[in-house]
Amino acid sequence: SPLPPLPPSFHNLYATTVRPAAADLPSLHQGRKRVIPHVPGNWPSHLYAEWHPDPIHHAALTSLLDALTTTTTNNNNAGLELTTFLTSDLGAPLPLHVSLSRPFVLRTSEREPFLATLERDIAASGVRAFVLVPDGLAWFRSAEGGRSFLVLRRRTKKNYQLSTLLGKCNDLVAAYGQPRLYARSGNDDDDGTTAASREGGGVQAVGGGEEDDAAGSVDDAFHVSIAWSFAVPTADIREQTAAVFARKEFQEGIMRAIRIPVNGVKVKIGNVVTDIAL
Repeated sequence: SPLPPLPPSFHNLYATTVRPAAADLPSLHQGRKRVIPHVPGNWPSHLYAEWHPDPIHHAALTSLLDALTTTTTNNNNAGLELTTFLTSDLGAPLPLHVSLSRPFVLRTSEREPFLATLERDIAASGVRAFVLVPDGLAWFRSAEGGRSFLVLRRRTKKNYQLSTLLGKCNDLVAAYGQPRLYARSGNDDDDGTTAASREGGGVQAVGGGEEDDAAGSVDDAFHVSIAWSFAVPTADIREQTAAVFARKEFQEGIMRAIRIPVNGVKVKIGNVVTDIAL
């Protein structure tokens, strides 16, 4: 008989990798640069919902990345080197995330009151466990880290719970003097862009150009990243991505099959992860 699943709390114990050096060295992290430099007394923090794809969905997403890599390589897009979020360097399946905050920093004295307030605010929100359904694939260009992310998009028009949780998280993070996620001023700037599109770097649907509602609507900005690349996604890369994703096996195995349960909010402060159940 199959072994019983590990309790959810087990994953919180191993949510952070070992820090190999005291300095922030991109060479130790696949060339990535830390968005928030390490400073003693500061605790890098993040709020998110976590999803562990089951083996069937994990295999479908892995197959999608393999097919995309093959297609872009055959079409001379040598610069598109994808790094997966699905599997660790040792081949173990990894959880995926729906972010509910930008990376931010707490001082040592702020950690406990921040967590206590967030627990109270989420409990008072009335949000209970819910399910998200992906509605497309997109390229997302980070404004800060110089990376492109391949993401499953999730619109929240039928999932007000996610927007409610984001509001609670944003309000508390802002109260501690930290930037909001998908922040919007409510008005477009002179250049015609919104704060959401500037700070997020823009979400580009794989079927064509950048979508107006994807760039400007907070509700349409939620996503689950499945891979990243240093390459800038050109129009050719987006078209090839769309063609791969349109294949029957991926429409049936991903778009029609995947459901993402949201049972709680993860609070990562330093290397400690707390799960706030809904």
